[in-house]
Amino acid sequence: MKAHTYTLRGKLDRDGVADFFAPLREHPTKPAVKRVENVLSLLVAADTLAREQREKMRFHERAGKDWRREDGKSFGESLDASARTWGLLNAALRRYPTLPLAQGGIGRFEIIDRPVTSSTGRWAYWERVAVGQLLNLARKPGGLSRLRRCSECSQWFYAIRGHQQFCGVSCRRRHTAQDPVFKEKRATYMREVVRPREKE
Repeated sequence: MKAHTYTLRGKLDRDGVADFFAPLREHPTKPAVKRVENVLSLLVAADTLAREQREKMRFHERAGKDWRREDGKSFGESLDASARTWGLLNAALRRYPTLPLAQGGIGRFEIIDRPVTSSTGRWAYWERVAVGQLLNLARKPGGLSRLRRCSECSQWFYAIRGHQQFCGVSCRRRHTAQDPVFKEKRATYMREVVRPREKE
């Protein structure tokens, strides 16, 4: 596999920047890809649970209620789910110990933790870089909330906008085309506008 810089957005361009999610779509059965997708899924699940718990706590605090008493059972279940997810995530991340490295550029210096993997072969570099990017994203507040599965095709993508549900225009259109309201409007448009023009 050619060494590229991977980014969460965009396809391969002339600068050697490759779409981070391309291997997940194009090579889903490769063991390295499966491992990275597992880490991705667990990171997003843990982040989602934590965000939901914070929202529930804020809601109860605004209402002047103690969230521990008001919603004990469902909140307890959420905490149990978090603990299970963390356990699975920690088990998956044990495969990637980190190595501190110095890096920088003109006027810039920092120490980063680069994951190391025991994987070998064609996918080892991608796996290491992919896990490193996911961990860096997890360190940024709200970073993981942009990683989503498309509501239409279920592929992973990076949401540029907060409300984005689809990986691209084609999935959004395909999803919209299945809506009964859209189908009725389309049928009316075809019947009242397009077919009369075709007859003329």
